[in-house]
Amino acid sequence: MKMHFPATRFFICLLLLLPTGLAFAQANGSALVDCSGITPGAFTSLNSAIFASPDHTTFQVSGTCTENITIQNRNDLNFFGNPTATIQSPDASREVLVISSSRSISFNSNITLKGGIGTVMVNSANIRFLGVNVQDSGQFGLTSTDSVVHLANVSVTGSARTGIVVSGGSFYLDGSVNVGSNGRLGISAGPAAHLSMIDGNGPNIISHNGLAGIQIFGTSQADLSGDNEITNNNTTNTPSMFGMLVQSNTGLTMNNGAISSNSGVGVVCDLHSHCQLSGTHIDSNTAGGLQITEHSMGILGSSDISNNTGAGILVEQGSSLSTGGDTIANNTGDGLILNTLSSLKFFTADTITASVGNLTLNCNNGSIVDGDVSTYKPKKCGAQFQAVPIH
Repeated sequence: MKMHFPATRFFICLLLLLPTGLAFAQANGSALVDCSGITPGAFTSLNSAIFASPDHTTFQVSGTCTENITIQNRNDLNFFGNPTATIQSPDASREVLVISSSRSISFNSNITLKGGIGTVMVNSANIRFLGVNVQDSGQFGLTSTDSVVHLANVSVTGSARTGIVVSGGSFYLDGSVNVGSNGRLGISAGPAAHLSMIDGNGPNIISHNGLAGIQIFGTSQADLSGDNEITNNNTTNTPSMFGMLVQSNTGLTMNNGAISSNSGVGVVCDLHSHCQLSGTHIDSNTAGGLQITEHSMGILGSSDISNNTGAGILVEQGSSLSTGGDTIANNTGDGLILNTLSSLKFFTADTITASVGNLTLNCNNGSIVDGDVSTYKPKKCGAQFQAVPIH
């Protein structure tokens, strides 16, 4: 029996030789990481700390961690800046952070994710970024595939391409999110994606992106509520761009918020899509306010479509618009154009004011209007465009 004692003593010695940071992480559910190497007993690599720590661990991180972080098949890991931390990729061709097949992973409080080809989340749920900066990605800032992700108090800036790319799953901007100065789009969501934006404790601002603000496509859904500002996009002045594009059997519901000062059309609802806007300001865009086209449907209420270059609203190519209580004013083109076998229903009266030399209401090419149009002057929308109720 005595021959077992040396093995026991050897095992105890191994425990005593374990790094203090690892022992602390396993004992307390907490791990201290200082990538500068200054703090005694702390991990000097965030990857090493993650690999050495069990699920349900909280990581206090400081310094600049120059490494590519991988979190795979993990649950309930929480990362905090202590007081601040930067995670930057040493390899421009790799992701700075990958989260795959994981749940309840959160990065919080003054952490910066920088460089590489961005941060990627795949097949993961309840991923949260709170008080985080995502900067200078060589491709996309944040990419989410078939995942559920929440952002609040986050900035995504300086990506070479699009700031946020969502494919499948659900992606939430819960307030005080800035997606700006990215090379292409601010946000691209689709196919089969759900994008939610609420103002939380501050506005979400999508601005100064190189080509456009937000595109939603491919049987996706976007729900925007509160102070969401899509503004000053298309800094490159590329033709045919937009503040927001809703395309290909996709839905948009937007309550309040503003789509303004974009170089291009404010909102395009296209290709069998459905756009419902209430209390929304669409103003000062350079190629028109709102376009509903190619068999799409719009519902507009209590919104303001003003001061756009071009038409305030264009409905064409077999599309329809139901509207009431809106203000359409001071656009450089006609207030509302109805064209190419499209339909318009006034469920209550709009206030439409045409700029000099333009029309309040311009109907063309087999289109039809349901509602009283007598107050809209000047107009080109005679009896041949009026719906005759069937009793």
